[in-house]
Amino acid sequence: MKIEALLRSPFRLFKRELLLVHSNLSRVLYDLVVFSVTAAITNVFSYLFAGRVHESLIAVPFLGLVANYIVGVYGRFRVGGGLLKAGVLSLSATAVSAYIFSTTHDIASAMLWASLAWGPLVLPRMFLNLNRRAKGSPMSQTLTKAIKGGGPVLVVGGGGYIGSHVVSQLLQEGYAVRVLDSLFYGTDSLKEFAANQNFELIEGDVTDISKLVKATEGASAVVHLAGLVGDPACALDENYTLHSNVIVTKMLKEVALSAGVQRFIFASSCSVYGANDEVVNELSDLNPVSLYARTKIASEKELLASVSDEFFVTVLRFATVFGHSRRPRFDLVGNLFTAQGLNDGKITVFGGDSWRPFIHVADIARAIVMTLKANPFRVQGQILNVGDARLNMTIADLADKVKSVVGEEREVEIVSHKDSADRRNYNVSFDKIKRVIGFTALYSIEDGVKEMVSEFKKGTYADYKASKFSNLEVTKRVVVDFQNPKNTQNLYRPYSLSEVVGG
Repeated sequence: MKIEALLRSPFRLFKRELLLVHSNLSRVLYDLVVFSVTAAITNVFSYLFAGRVHESLIAVPFLGLVANYIVGVYGRFRVGGGLLKAGVLSLSATAVSAYIFSTTHDIASAMLWASLAWGPLVLPRMFLNLNRRAKGSPMSQTLTKAIKGGGPVLVVGGGGYIGSHVVSQLLQEGYAVRVLDSLFYGTDSLKEFAANQNFELIEGDVTDISKLVKATEGASAVVHLAGLVGDPACALDENYTLHSNVIVTKMLKEVALSAGVQRFIFASSCSVYGANDEVVNELSDLNPVSLYARTKIASEKELLASVSDEFFVTVLRFATVFGHSRRPRFDLVGNLFTAQGLNDGKITVFGGDSWRPFIHVADIARAIVMTLKANPFRVQGQILNVGDARLNMTIADLADKVKSVVGEEREVEIVSHKDSADRRNYNVSFDKIKRVIGFTALYSIEDGVKEMVSEFKKGTYADYKASKFSNLEVTKRVVVDFQNPKNTQNLYRPYSLSEVVGG
């Protein structure tokens, strides 16, 4: 299995690189024409003045595209500044010219080709770059500065479990923040931000086009956290799940593109790995075992296919979240174990041998902010698992860690059941996010449990079994409204399952 995974990885990497090339298709075709025409002209001159035709020049168009790809013309430097672009293109042209000389031993032909090709390759890019500067486009500057000094960061789902942490951290970093949220769980999670002059709230469904256009207007970046989360909640109503998780993403992407939004960060999930016996990374095969995971995969594909010079997309696959939030949840296994242990003195474990990665909700918010602040060329079109290898463990290990902390407050019993309806099992590598943006977790499981124990003592949660703390229970109420046409006549209706996420 490991050997097969290693063999598959280069092909999956190549597939993703093809997406980047696809987003530069006009450049690739243009360069192909330039390389072909200049090679042909060089051969014509060589025949007229030297009486020779160089057959090796037939390979110039292919070698030119390869050289451009290697130096990053279609990758990390594709939206670089004029001088930088001129430099990398000159390096590519020099390599091709060296090939011509090495195969023909004709310095005149090599120099003629280079002089013919350099202008058409470099000058249009420099003029385009100057045009962008004239319009005040941030592409010639650091996008992070443009975002902080320009329009607000739109956090879609900013009132949620993760979203409220993201809003808080962005405001602390000096960003202007706009939230679009349906507020199914109330407004308590956002109350403390209301007086902040850098905070703005728009209540509404993302597929209410009037609200969506208003929310994206002038925004410099989108953090997409909206959607239905969790297998049980997603299993309630297929149409509502598609509406919330796929149609929302499609519409948000299209409107963001139309509004000129430059950065787009999408919240996906490690659930896309499903049941997997090997350690998985971003290049591993996906094995979704639920509709929730399949909708995440569909959204990832939708966004990554839209990578372009004006639209910087990053997909973040979150580990299983735990910890206190302004909008608490007790349908997350770490939080549920803590509540059970402290309140009931008994932690109930199903499928204790299954592996999961865990991450504190504040660490997820920090990873999102770090991605937003990162060099956009490093995270463009990238998928990053968000977590830390130190927090990979079995469900049984998690229960033991919770017991070790809660046990200081009262006696706790662990009751284990081997069978579980949840088929997921994945041990995840987080090497890439550490390498790309330097992210590692600050909070351990024990830190999160201690934090929640403290909140329980303060009376923050009261009855942890209340429906407001469960995505499933709140979704049951929302689905009833969604199924009533009178309540959703202003919303976009979903396609069929096969049309949206495959058969």
